[in-house]
Amino acid sequence: MIILVMAEYMVDDSPLWYRGSRSREHFGVAEATDLGLSASLRHDLQAWNDVFEQVRQEVFDDRDKSRAVPSTSASPEVLEAHRVESFTLASRVQLELGDDVHVWCGAGSGIDMVTESGTAVVLPNGRPGTDVEFLRDGKRDVRSARAAGAREGTAKAIVHWRALTERAGTPFGDAETRALGLRTAGRLQGDVGPRAQVIFYASASAPYRVDEFD
Repeated sequence: MIILVMAEYMVDDSPLWYRGSRSREHFGVAEATDLGLSASLRHDLQAWNDVFEQVRQEVFDDRDKSRAVPSTSASPEVLEAHRVESFTLASRVQLELGDDVHVWCGAGSGIDMVTESGTAVVLPNGRPGTDVEFLRDGKRDVRSARAAGAREGTAKAIVHWRALTERAGTPFGDAETRALGLRTAGRLQGDVGPRAQVIFYASASAPYRVDEFD
């Protein structure tokens, strides 16, 4: 099972979405209670999603009538803290759901359009050293974490996470290493700020289906 942490309107304590499955059972919103998440985590997920609803409104860019933009009442600091916190919450979801579930996070936002437009940094396990994958308007290249905007401490954290994932012995590591990867992605998001959306596909470099690795 794959779960994406993504804020959305009117989902209460379940800003969680099934991904990578052809099953009708695992489609759309993943209810936090059905997943068995703890009351404290459900509370924090709802509080985080409430911030999204409070600071965003249906204000549309004149150049693109379909794209919502942040409310002018929201400070950049609040918006960026919300993005970073998404990875912390995603790591907690990963730990509670265990090894059999892969948790994805794209700074609390959607991830479907990142290969076509915008700027994103993907943190995969299968790269040497501190290398990350940098996407801009559909073009992908590989850069060191420092070149992508990471601080020295974050670059070292990436190396540490990759070493632990390799030690776990699977391409995706285990729940603990994926949770650490999510927290490391959060550090990277804090470093790059609004310049890019950091994405963590449970250690992969692109979306995948769960049955690809059965």
